[in-house]
Amino acid sequence: MFDVIIRRARVVDGTGNPWQRGDVAITDGRIAAVGQLNAAQARQVIDAHEMVVCPGFIDAHVNADLALLADPKFPGGLYQGVTTHIIGQDGVSYAPASPQTQAFYRLYFAAVNQNPPNLGEWRTVAQYLAQFDGRVTANAAYLVPHGTVRIEVMGLEERAPTADEIKRMQALIAQGMADGAVGFSTGLDYIPCTYAQTHELIELCKPAAEAGGVYVTHMRSYRPDTVASAVAETLTIGRKAGLPVHISHFNGLADQVLPLIDEGCASGVDVTFDTYPYLAGSTILAMVALPRWVQGDGIEATVERLWQRKTRERLHEWFDAPERAWDQIRLSAVSLPEHKHFEGMSVPDAARLAEQPIGDFVCDLLANENMVVGCIAFSNWRTDDDVRRIMQHPAHMAGSDGIYVGGKPHPRGYGTFARYLGVYVREQKALSLEEMIRHMTSAPAQRFALKDRGLLREGYAADVVVFDPQTIAARATYADGRQTAVGVAHVFVNGEAVLQDGKPTGARPGRGLKRS
Repeated sequence: MFDVIIRRARVVDGTGNPWQRGDVAITDGRIAAVGQLNAAQARQVIDAHEMVVCPGFIDAHVNADLALLADPKFPGGLYQGVTTHIIGQDGVSYAPASPQTQAFYRLYFAAVNQNPPNLGEWRTVAQYLAQFDGRVTANAAYLVPHGTVRIEVMGLEERAPTADEIKRMQALIAQGMADGAVGFSTGLDYIPCTYAQTHELIELCKPAAEAGGVYVTHMRSYRPDTVASAVAETLTIGRKAGLPVHISHFNGLADQVLPLIDEGCASGVDVTFDTYPYLAGSTILAMVALPRWVQGDGIEATVERLWQRKTRERLHEWFDAPERAWDQIRLSAVSLPEHKHFEGMSVPDAARLAEQPIGDFVCDLLANENMVVGCIAFSNWRTDDDVRRIMQHPAHMAGSDGIYVGGKPHPRGYGTFARYLGVYVREQKALSLEEMIRHMTSAPAQRFALKDRGLLREGYAADVVVFDPQTIAARATYADGRQTAVGVAHVFVNGEAVLQDGKPTGARPGRGLKRS
């Protein structure tokens, strides 16, 4: 007798092959059988007639390193059928790390990864992964973050590392890979990753390559005038270090960026990428509102610098001609109660409400908030056609880049997977259902060496989703980014139901996954 049988479903196995009518059986946390199981019996039988059953979705890029632990229910992913999150993104996370390094990144990235108390203690990657076991509704796999190991060895110094420092960072990365990490990540817009030159990144990728990992990068730029050089650097790193590369949130102009991927593949580099199906991005306000020189030497030094009149005078030209127009930047997250009314407002509107020039408003807000301010950044140089064409590329996979902080978060955290299936499969028919599910399941499982996930195959881990293809939809909007998705009926993680008949069960079967 099986534990669970899901009967009469449209079985989409994750390979991209056409769906077939059949049943899926689960026993002891594993997929026990797939096919016509008419005579079989089970303790629980789910009639999934006209619904799709498929592997659980894998979020290839998400900022849930602390959010998963702080809110084990994690509704943003749960109601979309996400069963595994790839964390440690953008070169910023919390292992391997001393308490001092963790404290810096908890504050520096609090508007992205939160800064909740009482999560437990860890230093190593193995200890960090163990925090997820039996504590959350979904699994988590981890990338060793470049910025974290750089701070451990070099602090926040803006310089090239010595040969000895390279060796010490390599040792930390090698141990992180041995502890089960699936790769190595950089965030070349963030401190201190932005200080690294290409040679440093090549050398630090080598221990990840030796362990069979992947290099995952938030590149130096995604803008049309500089994206080609950023991709060229990424491909050079992969080629010289000898490992696959994966580009995070690769949103851009389809005519420009897709040939770069094809040229990389043709040159012998194993390159893939993820995207979310929205035109706006989201990050910390400091990254888009301040030049790099203001942010050196840590949070305390940056805040002190922002209060100085000489700093603001030097910034006048910057604020008058920003890289991104101020009216394209909307505040999404602040922490002080007296600033909460700014959430959801554009920077110019918030500055007018505060009766300040934009430069003084931005400096005051960041300094008073101790730099913990998040934003949504809109763009006017790409279209939905670019989004659609990029997702159609075979090297594409789904990544929400979800941020779960603030009163007005970007809707991608609560809507990416449901929006892909509702808008781009059902409505626009940009991809077939089967191919889109491949982009959400077996493609990321293969990329991140999760060898027993991503397919409905006998013996694989029973991460399984049942959803209605006619009703699945994202409800999150820029006005209300926390509305949960609809249309997912059942979610199993490691064989245990975490969502049943559209309602959370309270089960916590998630775990920290290690590279297979």
